Amino acid sequence: MLEKEEKAFEQNLPELLKTDLGKFVLVKGDKIIGVYSVIADALSSGYEKYKEQPFFIRQVSLTQQPLDFTNHHLFC
Repeated sequence: MLEKEEKAFEQNLPELLKTDLGKFVLVKGDKIIGVYSVIADALSSGYEKYKEQPFFIRQVSLTQQPLDFTNHHLFC
C-alpha cells in the first residue's frame, strides 16, 4: 500500500543516516515531507496534512523496523 513511500525513504536513507540518525521521517508519495525529533510530531503533522489518507513514518536507524499505529491509538 505504501510502496512508493517506502522506496522514497530507502532512496534517501544514506543521506538521512548522515544527518538525521534517530529522527522520524514523514513521507507522502515520493517526497520527504519532514524530519522530526519526536514521533508524536511526525504523527501530528501527518494527520494534519493528510487527514484519513495513508502516509509513511519511519525512524532513521541502521536497522529498519516498520511502525504500526492507527488514528485510534492517538486519541484514546
